[in-house]
Amino acid sequence: MSGAARIDRRQLVRTAAGVAAGGVLVAGTGVASASATDASSGVLGAWWIEHTNDPPADPEPGITVVSIGAGGIIVSNDIRPAGSVSNGVWAMDGDRFKATFWGSTDVGPNMDTGSARIRVRGRLRSGKLVGTFAVTGYDATGAQLFSATGTFTGTRIEP
Repeated sequence: MSGAARIDRRQLVRTAAGVAAGGVLVAGTGVASASATDASSGVLGAWWIEHTNDPPADPEPGITVVSIGAGGIIVSNDIRPAGSVSNGVWAMDGDRFKATFWGSTDVGPNMDTGSARIRVRGRLRSGKLVGTFAVTGYDATGAQLFSATGTFTGTRIEP
């Protein structure tokens, strides 16, 4: 790979981790509204997700808005740093949830956009979402470029 096309792995992981954690919980093109006091709502609704990468990735925290909707749809949008929108599926088992979603990621200058798969595992505890994520980045051909892990905490966004 030439110097001009070299990938800055640290920036890639940071961007993808944002996609990962951010993509942790957003649904469809809209947000399903659910009151925090409605016990049956579970994780449905919009969440302010604060996430941090595990070493050796950049540990600077990021913020993602995630919406979780009925029917198992999840959508996320990276806020800090600004990033892409990711889409996927989620499932709940008691107070535990899991999600897998995909988003695009910039893999470097003079290179086609790649993709990132984010897998999230967590639980709803005392009205907050807490858990871990694992992100895997791929180039435009589908070849794996990187992987990273981290943790997140989410607070419901009220109307």
